[in-house]
Amino acid sequence: MREQPGMVFRNRNYSIQALVSLITANYIVFALLVQMCVSCTGIHWFLWVGLAGLAWYNYYTIRRNLEEFEEKRTQIIYLASIAGMGILYYLLGVVALHCDLVKPV
Repeated sequence: MREQPGMVFRNRNYSIQALVSLITANYIVFALLVQMCVSCTGIHWFLWVGLAGLAWYNYYTIRRNLEEFEEKRTQIIYLASIAGMGILYYLLGVVALHCDLVKPV
């Protein structure tokens, strides 16, 4: 089955733009939320509000571009980026704060 000439470029770069913009927005917002809301004494309640807003934005973006996110490769990259946000939280919210979690006797 031959494809139309205009479809060759679209199939090769099918879901790149929506995926890159979603992951970039996720990392920027998440990094700012962690920096503003995490301290040595605890987590501010606004972090959870911001994460709920970020989840809503992800849901809206994926629903709007549902055809682009049906591809298996795109789903794997998206899930890996979510796991990377957990690593980002550990680096920014735990390691970078240098909190003394263990008190010497």
